[in-house]
Amino acid sequence: MKVSVIGGAGYVGLITALGSSSMGHDVISTDIDEKKVKNLNNNIPPIYEESLDSLLKFCNLNNKISFTTDTVRAIQNSELIIISVGTPTKSNGEIDLSQIENVTSKLLSNINGYKLIVIKSTLPITAVNIIKEQLSKKYKQGRDYDIVSNPEFLREGRAVFDFYNPDRIVIGGETEKSIEILKNFYSPLIKNKVNVPDEIKVHKDDIPIIETNLPSAQMIKYGSNAFLANKVSFINEIAQICETVGANINDVVYGMGIDPRIGSNYMQPGPGFGGPCLEKDLMALVELGNFYDLESTFMKAILKRNERQVELILDKIISEINQTGSLITILGLSFKANTDDVRNSASVKLIKLLLKKGYKVNSYDPKAKYSLKNENYLQFDDLYSSLNKSNCAVIMTEWDDFKNLDFIKISKLMSSNIILDMRNIIDKGNKNLSDFKLYSLGS
Repeated sequence: MKVSVIGGAGYVGLITALGSSSMGHDVISTDIDEKKVKNLNNNIPPIYEESLDSLLKFCNLNNKISFTTDTVRAIQNSELIIISVGTPTKSNGEIDLSQIENVTSKLLSNINGYKLIVIKSTLPITAVNIIKEQLSKKYKQGRDYDIVSNPEFLREGRAVFDFYNPDRIVIGGETEKSIEILKNFYSPLIKNKVNVPDEIKVHKDDIPIIETNLPSAQMIKYGSNAFLANKVSFINEIAQICETVGANINDVVYGMGIDPRIGSNYMQPGPGFGGPCLEKDLMALVELGNFYDLESTFMKAILKRNERQVELILDKIISEINQTGSLITILGLSFKANTDDVRNSASVKLIKLLLKKGYKVNSYDPKAKYSLKNENYLQFDDLYSSLNKSNCAVIMTEWDDFKNLDFIKISKLMSSNIILDMRNIIDKGNKNLSDFKLYSLGS
């Protein structure tokens, strides 16, 4: 099948483009960023993701894929068009649909035969309706085009694995023809007939396919992310109560998680959820509620509690180190381990709050970068250098690098003995911790 992926140098787009090519499809991956496109053709990915380097090299060498900035050619030469452009959040909380509008404009001028348009980007339901309205002014749905929603459920840090081992494939369409085409598109993956490097593990079990209408497919994505965000905010609040009453959050999570109705996934306390999806999708549901004059009380509460979590970490720091100009080291910048993504990162939010309070801040992350024009902020390339003369170290990301710190070395570097483990990853039984004041969440 001839496939184009518009937004194919982005996080979802790139994984989708490479996955599509490994299924045997002839793929054109487009993006407006010329530098990213050039690098992709030279086997240089724009993001860090486990197994992505080897998958990109393998697909460029063994599968049918090309990267280009020519979206027009991609549309005209494709049977199936996957839209995976960014839909960031504006400062006022609304979803920025400018990239979707640009793609719609190009579709209006370049549909030259039946095209199946597959929405991978997480779009408000109202936005999909607008796309259909625009296209229907010139083309006939069912004859010239169909639109299906095919939401992605890729976890950053595990995205390559998740593509080849999905929990489910959701297809939301309005015609039997469109749904069948997309099922045929996924057939090689379902039948476990993909061409990938040996290091990538591919499922052996059946993949459930959920067929539904367009709005339901979109709501499956929104509902899933909202529920996961709810679990994160919930357990952080439970951890706060545990600290107050003397309970141990690890025991509480274990005891709750055994209940099959609850489970233990997304039930580890931390600095709050971040990344490009959970916060944005919650805000989109709030905006959808505003549009239809519905209540969004629960969604707003989840967001508010998540923002509060960073403030509570700041309060912990201030309670121990309250002198202006003190140096705080933030360990971990990415919103989670095994990715270099700092979008909506709790670490970045905390850094800004600390600087605003008059602290100096050092940071270290194995992969992520965060630049800031502030003389009181420095990012280091070496973990232990970032701790030199620090008054307090705060672990914000669950990188393996931070699970086995050399506390003897750290004790000689830091100006104080205060460590805040906001991921609960340090073994409290470590005998070299005796000289430190270690604070964790929920105990």
